[in-house]
Amino acid sequence: MSEISFENYGRRARDLKDPTCVAGRYALQATAERQILPDVAQKLQLGPEDRLLDIGCNVGNLLIPLSFLVGSVTGVDHANCLEKLRTRYQAENLRLLPGNFLEVTIDEHFDKILCYSVLHYLADEREVDRFLSKALRLLAPGGKALFGDVPNQSRKERFLNSEQGNAFERQWQERVNKKTDNHNPQIELVPDHTLVQFDDELLLQICGKYRNEGFDCYILPQPSHLPFGNTREDILFIRPA
Repeated sequence: MSEISFENYGRRARDLKDPTCVAGRYALQATAERQILPDVAQKLQLGPEDRLLDIGCNVGNLLIPLSFLVGSVTGVDHANCLEKLRTRYQAENLRLLPGNFLEVTIDEHFDKILCYSVLHYLADEREVDRFLSKALRLLAPGGKALFGDVPNQSRKERFLNSEQGNAFERQWQERVNKKTDNHNPQIELVPDHTLVQFDDELLLQICGKYRNEGFDCYILPQPSHLPFGNTREDILFIRPA
């Protein structure tokens, strides 16, 4: 994650109370956010013996419930995020590593890896490649890694140019503009203008690269009932056994 965005999430964790807002979503998306869990669990095919790594776990909105489905879970994120996570939940099968993933040393392998709503906060395509390469080196043979909630600009344009997309956008703006719904607290964040932009071409390029390196790689749709399900996609990697 870029240093600016990394510190912005640290500020959210320090200054905001609503876990949905800390995770960078609208408060009105709390119900939809809870639907992420079954989607992730199904795509990763989590099992009770799995060792799970959650990269960018934030304050545990996914990590906490996922910890009940696996043997052990390791979470990596800003120290402020992990501090708030510890106030929400503690367990024997949970380990937390503070720091930016690209700078954290991890010397073990995991059966499953989750990195949700993180890739688009990297600086550029080169940093995306470094990030993916480091994460996939931690994946055990036969393991699965899900890089979820990736904004696809191409998919967003297709959706907004459709009749369904136009109707959704009108309804969304009406909902956000309602004072009763739009109660997101405002905190001071540093603008981060140098972030990678994902589109069809880049996603296919990523899949092609890692397939050539021996991984199975798939671009998966998100259900429309997820917070940004109409415009985002997931990338699933499977390491051969």
